[in-house]
Amino acid sequence: IDTLMRDKDPILRWAGMYTLAMAYCGSGNNQAIRRLLHVAVSDVNDDVRRVAVTSLGFLLFRTPEQCPSVVSLLSESYNPHVRYGAAMALGIACAGTGLKEAIALLEPMTNDPINYVRQGALIASALILVQHNEVSCPKVT
Repeated sequence: IDTLMRDKDPILRWAGMYTLAMAYCGSGNNQAIRRLLHVAVSDVNDDVRRVAVTSLGFLLFRTPEQCPSVVSLLSESYNPHVRYGAAMALGIACAGTGLKEAIALLEPMTNDPINYVRQGALIASALILVQHNEVSCPKVT
């Protein structure tokens, strides 16, 4: 995993992020989260940064209430790829929970000037609100 994450080729670094995410899937491992956050703010390739942020959702899906606090600053990043990744991380980690904190982070992203960030925010909202109705979560209507 370390070799993939340090490679010069961005596609291999991208694969390294997903490999790390799958190796620690659902564990909430702090060291893995720290490594992904470091890549999310420091890699030179936007796709690698996006995948690093998205991978946070896989690590945190067993503790979905932690995900909004981890990605909240990333959801306001100047980089649209990082914002998209933050939206998808929320959607993956909080799928089916109807978590109000996650929806609150996604709402401003639905008005983002970049089209794929808006699309990611809407997809993530759908993932979070799946299997909910207007009684269990008023945002459904």
